[in-house]
Amino acid sequence: MDNPEVKKGSGVRPRQTGDKGRGYGYWILASVAFFFFLSTVMLATVLFGGLALMRAFSLEDESLREAYIEETVEGIGEKKIAVIPIEGIIRSGPSAFGPDEAGLVEAFKKRMEKAGEDAHVEAILLRIDSPGGGITASDVIYNELIKYKEEKKKKVVACLEDVAASGAYYVAVASDKIVAHPTTITGSIGVILPLINVSELIKRYGIEDKSITSGPFKEIGSPLKPMSPEEEAVLKGIVEEMYTRFITVVSKGRNIQLEDVRKLADGRIYTAQQAQALGLIDQTGYLSDAIKLTKELAGLKEAKVVRYKKKWGIKDLLSLKTNVPSITLIGGGPANDNSASPDVSRLMYLWPGFHAAGVPLDNYFYAPFGGGHLLKTGN
Repeated sequence: MDNPEVKKGSGVRPRQTGDKGRGYGYWILASVAFFFFLSTVMLATVLFGGLALMRAFSLEDESLREAYIEETVEGIGEKKIAVIPIEGIIRSGPSAFGPDEAGLVEAFKKRMEKAGEDAHVEAILLRIDSPGGGITASDVIYNELIKYKEEKKKKVVACLEDVAASGAYYVAVASDKIVAHPTTITGSIGVILPLINVSELIKRYGIEDKSITSGPFKEIGSPLKPMSPEEEAVLKGIVEEMYTRFITVVSKGRNIQLEDVRKLADGRIYTAQQAQALGLIDQTGYLSDAIKLTKELAGLKEAKVVRYKKKWGIKDLLSLKTNVPSITLIGGGPANDNSASPDVSRLMYLWPGFHAAGVPLDNYFYAPFGGGHLLKTGN
């Protein structure tokens, strides 16, 4: 039947009555097909994108050292002096400040590896600004320096800045020479095991410790019960052993008789001038003086002074943290993190008075419990 709306002789093909139904069906099928096409594309994107991210993460894990790029500080020439920083609390755990290295010790080792693999690096210059930290972390860095000197037959110089005390000084004595700024605080040679006891306080409030242990010394150091003389003797024996290791390292590194080191290693801190008079450092001066001394020891007239800067990768961008004010327990984790046990103390080569002395180091605050000190981040 002809469409009455179409005039004869106009050249327009009359629309058949069955066209309308076929048009709706076509668009419904097209829409369904297009939906499945988009779903397939999105699924493939997520799948291959995930695989690409996993591959990128894997590559970063395999070549973490490549995340450090060389940057020239000063100087010219083919020969290089690598400046390696040791800043803040010496610890193996991750930094609380954003997507930096896995931890100070790991970052130090990776920088040392990069320097060791560069045939043009003739010497290492340490820039130390730290009150010390964990015994094991300090000893790991010390061992890395000794190993580098023995294997590469190259020189290491330490430049002490605001503070280089306890574990930081332990690290410094691995160097061939030590230069300290005129305003440096150093020393604090000794061991501390931070403990606090609240047994009298909880007794006053009628709280009773009902812990069940497998032996009489299992609760040694617990803040909930008085420490017995036998427990104290055990802990003092451990502290004394770690202390003996410390003074032995100083004696060997500074070529001072062990008994003479013991006399000055009563935990006190020293100014740079006092430390030089006692033989704990070689000279006072500035970074420029330390660079000059490093060149002399390495037999270099000219040298390029370089450092290794962290280069951000995919992991860093994805793990970027906002600067939210928080309290972090060094030696554990965030104070509001259940994984950080505030009653777990550890032996430390740490000067606990660095903040009280007006030496701000990355907003660290010492507290005599639970790992030793607190770190405040944010405003």
